[in-house]
Amino acid sequence: MRRRNRIALDWNDAWRLDTGGSDPGDREVVEVAVRFAARIPVRPVRLIAQGCGFSRAETERLIAEGMLVSAVRLNGKLSDDFTCALKR
Repeated sequence: MRRRNRIALDWNDAWRLDTGGSDPGDREVVEVAVRFAARIPVRPVRLIAQGCGFSRAETERLIAEGMLVSAVRLNGKLSDDFTCALKR
């Protein structure tokens, strides 16, 4: 869609990772909830990788090893709210 219609999305300050005020390194499982203000399809893997400071390959590895889990498929495109859990 972006290439076809020559649209550029500015993601700066469009989202944040909220850890609930405590250091997420102290917990065994970090719950991540993503809420969309608009129905724009994104790939959760890319969003999670950028938000957590991982590479996409590292994020894919965490999914494959069961360390990053969700009720939705994280490898495809998604435009609905979702949650996932990152296990230590």
